[in-house]
This record gives sequence, structure tokens and C-alpha cells, in this order.
Amino acid sequence: MLKSMTGYGRAEGATATHLYTLEIQAFNHRFTDIRIRLPRALTSLEHGLHREVRGRVHRGRFDVTATEKLHGEIPRALRIDRGAIEQYVGALRELQRELDLRGDVTIEALMGLRDLISVEAAEVDVAEVDVVLSQLLHQALDQVESMRKKEGENLAQDLQVCLTQIEAGLQTVEVRVPHVVEAYRSRLQERVAALLGAPLSDPDRLAQEVALFADRSDISEECTRLKSHLQQFRTIFQGGGPHGRRLEFLLQEMHREVNTIGTKGADVMISPAVVELKADLERMREQIQNIE
Repeated sequence: MLKSMTGYGRAEGATATHLYTLEIQAFNHRFTDIRIRLPRALTSLEHGLHREVRGRVHRGRFDVTATEKLHGEIPRALRIDRGAIEQYVGALRELQRELDLRGDVTIEALMGLRDLISVEAAEVDVAEVDVVLSQLLHQALDQVESMRKKEGENLAQDLQVCLTQIEAGLQTVEVRVPHVVEAYRSRLQERVAALLGAPLSDPDRLAQEVALFADRSDISEECTRLKSHLQQFRTIFQGGGPHGRRLEFLLQEMHREVNTIGTKGADVMISPAVVELKADLERMREQIQNIE
């Protein structure tokens, strides 16, 4: 089954304190490129999530974004640095005596010193969040996978249409091939007669030229190889994935055969058929670029 490289997935889950949303966007890419964005407190989880994504995908770019939102009450703790406060008060009083300064060191003054007194939220339980994000990741990947398979079915249908059209065009070429040499013989006789003003006196010479042309314009091998490539294309459809790289290579070989057919089989009926073959191959190339 063919699979596209584009898709989207989204999942939500929560711990006791936070609501987490994980989104995955998949795009076309020649290789496998996984980019993960997490809240700063969860950056230690990036490697594990990257490994899980890598285990389920083969090709494409995957942007994974996790966001967190406060959900419920967060335990908080008051932190008082008693040792620093004692040093602070002692230093101020000593300075007060030395300079004969007025005033008192009050609790209000100490409350404004953030380094001495602060309220700290409890740290996030990274292990708990890791379990939640892992579940969300696979839920989102399931959605991406479903979308990629559905789009892959559409791509397979379009490619099948192109293959059928190429087979029809190739049949047109093969039907015309036997007439190409005879058409060349007739043209050559007409040109020689027009130049000499009389029929050619040496038929053997004419037969030799026609034989050389027939050898140069023989495209039977190219047609046979192109048929084989078309069959391989359909065989790959039925096999397991990923398919994209193999189909790209096979399409290059098909382009090569069609170009050779167009060069060697120059004919008023073969040339238009080759143009259509190239158009179908180009359409296939565009489709294959989106296949995993």
C-alpha cells in the first residue's frame, strides 16, 4: 500500500497540574527529518520522543510540537534564606553604627529582597509528563498514519491511470514501428528520383541505406525494457513499503527508455506519442515525490 508523506495529527492529555497538547505536521522530504519542540522544562524528553517517532516513520519531515497549559492548582513553597538574611541584617547594623545612620531594618524591607525570600512552584514531575506525552505522540501518529494512507490510495489511483496511458502510448509506438522503415524507403526513393530526374539505377545501394536506417532506428529493446519497468511498477505497488525511493529510481529508467525511443524512432506518428509518454511520466514524477 502506498502512503503519502503529508499528514496531520493532534492529541490532548493532562496531569494533575497541566494540560498538554501535542501536534504533528508531516511534509514531503527526501530523507527523514524529525523536529521536536517542547517546553523548556521538558527538553530532557526530546531524545526519547525522537526515537519513538523514528521507530514508526521511514521518510518525510515531521514537526512535533508539545505545549502545556496550567490545569488546576500548583503546589508552592516559601523559601527563606535564613543565613543570608542574618548576614544582611548584621552588615546593615554594623554600617549603621559606623556611619551613625538612623532607621531600622524591618521585615517589610526584607520582604522586597527576592534573593532572600521567594515563593517557588513545585517542579514538574518529568517522569509523569513523559508517560503522557508518549501516549499523545502515538495517538497523533495514528492520525497522521491514517491520513497518509488515505492520500496514498488517491495517489495510487492516479499512478495507475498514468501507467495505463503509458501502456496505450507504447502500443501505438509498437504498431507504428514496422512502418517506419518502409516510410523511410519511400521518402529516400522519392528524394533520389527528384535529384536525379530518374529512378535509382543501383537498388542495392538503396537497400544498404535502408538497412542502416533500420538498425539505427530499432527501438524494440527500449520498448521491451519499458514494458518490464511498467510491470515492476505495479509489482512495487503490491509489496510492502516504503515505496518512494524505488519508484523514483524506476521512473528515471522509464524516462531514459522513452527519451531513446523518441531519438531513435523519429516518425510523424511516434513523436506525438512520445510527447504524451513524457507528459505522463512527468505527472508520475510529481506524484511520486509525495510518496513515502
